[in-house]
Amino acid sequence: MGTIIEKIKELMKRSEERTELITDILCLLVSYALIFMLPQSMSILFWIIFGISAFLFCIGFFRIGAVIDKCKSKKVDRLSGILLIACGIVLNCSAVFAIWKTQSIERGICIATLLLIEAIVMYSAVACRAVTLRFQWFISLIFRVLAVPLGGGGIAAVVHSIISSFSSTNIAIGVFILIESIVFWAIGSGNDPFNQSISPNRVVPGMNKTVQELCDALADTETQLGFPWIGKVNTSQEETIIYGPTEDNVFVYGHYHFGRFYIVSDDDISLLDAEQADAHRIAKIPDSKGNCLDAELLPEAYSNMIASYLENGKVVWSIKLNRHRD
Repeated sequence: MGTIIEKIKELMKRSEERTELITDILCLLVSYALIFMLPQSMSILFWIIFGISAFLFCIGFFRIGAVIDKCKSKKVDRLSGILLIACGIVLNCSAVFAIWKTQSIERGICIATLLLIEAIVMYSAVACRAVTLRFQWFISLIFRVLAVPLGGGGIAAVVHSIISSFSSTNIAIGVFILIESIVFWAIGSGNDPFNQSISPNRVVPGMNKTVQELCDALADTETQLGFPWIGKVNTSQEETIIYGPTEDNVFVYGHYHFGRFYIVSDDDISLLDAEQADAHRIAKIPDSKGNCLDAELLPEAYSNMIASYLENGKVVWSIKLNRHRD
């Protein structure tokens, strides 16, 4: 009886999520349908419909993101990323078309601006999912490779329009392409352009030890995730120093990537060998005051500990981070 009840609850939960997803998709579709209903004149009605369209996009897009985040399937995550990029490209093309179709009057500029912002949000959502160093490097490369020809094309379009015919339409299109290239370059500089203060990765400056030497030096120092061990992480071909995982599958690992030593936190236990992970699983160990750091702050704490060891040869674990110091 209990099993049947659990299955019914699970079915109801899935039904609720399916209904929520359909509702969010409808919000997105309505937000774009409203764009076609915008009046030709820049009246109060224009701005009301414009605002409703933007509002529905925010509701639909971010709620869909929350639903997708609940799904731990890598296949779903990969497909959603491809879909976001495809939608962003469609929005970019639509923005250029809106300027060209309206001959760059205010209505076309407003529509293009809205579509440009929404495309940027989609691209950024994909970039924010780059939690592994390899994926971050790949995302950075893609966006920066695209930024160069876009920037050159935008500048060329503006200069040519000014010199030859001074077409306001071509200038507007060139400016929008140039803005897109700047955004692409900025996205390529980090995995999360909206929040670079907290990152799952930290670089240890001046690292000159092998992973084995570092593990030996840190072996006797207990941290929030216990003592270090050396194992393999699927995202790296190199030897890796690992702390954890915890009962919640949170672990921290450090390894070299293109000559730099990174400290990374993750909760994807599939990255570790199952037997090794189970053998080193540990409960979080609070400090003397009973405090523990959140998972996203752990890389900074471990990076600080290792950097301090490299400077003075002393290994001291502390949850006091630089941002909290006066």
